[in-house]
Amino acid sequence: MEKIINIGGKDVKLNNNGGWVLEYQAQFNKDILPVILPLVAAITESLAAILAENEGNITTRGLAEAVQGRTLDILAPIYQTEVIDLVYNVTWALNKNADPEIPGPMQWVRQFETFPLDVVIPEVYGLILTGFVSSKNLERLERIKDEITKNLQPLPLMN
Repeated sequence: MEKIINIGGKDVKLNNNGGWVLEYQAQFNKDILPVILPLVAAITESLAAILAENEGNITTRGLAEAVQGRTLDILAPIYQTEVIDLVYNVTWALNKNADPEIPGPMQWVRQFETFPLDVVIPEVYGLILTGFVSSKNLERLERIKDEITKNLQPLPLMN
């Protein structure tokens, strides 16, 4: 699947077919799956725990509210990784998979005036998920995400 996202005012084409994993491995000399799969599993397990606590009887809205109350717990596995490097590198690999002519990661990231993680992470995570999760479960996750987005309260700004 290909998707174009805007990063710092530039349109960037990303492709999530299996080639991005190989691009990542070739460029960074390490396998991304041991990093990505535990993150996906941890988030999925957090959602499953919420469902189990409610014996599977929870509305999408109720799940959204439960997720909002546990945001830090659910996102903890992400924060335990080297997030910025991971996001840059995975986004670069997804872009390289879509466009083999892009430069190496250092030169590539310098082209962006800004690299808004709050915009890029959900887009990249969504693409990765579509590559690792069945379409049936993906539809359920999309409904949950939409409900969470509707009910999410903005975080207070820190002074």
